[in-house]
Amino acid sequence: MDWKNKVAVITGASSGIGAGLALHCAQAGMHVVAAATNLNKLQELERQIHAIDGSVQIAQVDVADPAAVERLASEVFARFGAVHLLFNNAGILIDGKSWKRSYDEWDRSYRINVLGVVNGIRSFVPRMLAQVEPGRVINTASTGGLLSAVAYMGIYQSTKAAVVAISEALFQELAMESAPVSVSVLCPGEVVSDIYNRPREPGDHAKLSEDEMAVHGMVADMVARGMSASEYARRVLEGIEADKFWIITHDEFKPMLQLRPQSIVAGTNPPTLTEAMEHQG
Repeated sequence: MDWKNKVAVITGASSGIGAGLALHCAQAGMHVVAAATNLNKLQELERQIHAIDGSVQIAQVDVADPAAVERLASEVFARFGAVHLLFNNAGILIDGKSWKRSYDEWDRSYRINVLGVVNGIRSFVPRMLAQVEPGRVINTASTGGLLSAVAYMGIYQSTKAAVVAISEALFQELAMESAPVSVSVLCPGEVVSDIYNRPREPGDHAKLSEDEMAVHGMVADMVARGMSASEYARRVLEGIEADKFWIITHDEFKPMLQLRPQSIVAGTNPPTLTEAMEHQG
């Protein structure tokens, strides 16, 4: 597919998956609009894209603020007139025992991970439906959004499960409109990023218990040894070009995906983390 001079909007673009997508889209000749809250990292991304003669516009945007996302959409369409790929990618990860996490931690996770996607849909999709050219909405969920939630990951995995459900509904709604706008949902496994290195915010429970830290450390180590963001971005664009709704780039997780529906149908208890890991390919 020829992506030259097409427009990609990417939230959470300052690091990890978002930065990888921004660089890959720029290398493909797209005009990239990179949005995030961390201006310093956005400026570093801007330098990297300019170094490869790519086209990029950075925007400091909090996706949890609907007015900010609406301004972004208005500015992008005023400049380019169309958006061909909208990556609702921004997200945070807060783990730990569900009853020990503060209300602010739950609230912030849902405002960014879930309502950030909703805000992107509400501000961009009406404009994308009105543009002449086809477009695609790509929402970043997680393999965790498809699995039974494991201990200490209730906040994060529940937000990602919500993103999956929102994406499935959006796919059906747009299909019923016979719209030139399609949908994909990204369900990555471990991709190298700093999502596990997020500084604790005021109001967070700064300390995790020994058991919580053991799981945190195990998953953080898996992320550190995960797929590179550049390779992940390459696979994502391949999935988009193949018109896939489900973009699951880590085949080793597919055996695990069968455990939850099997448990539901059989009426058994949710699989434990240990049981799930035993089914990882």
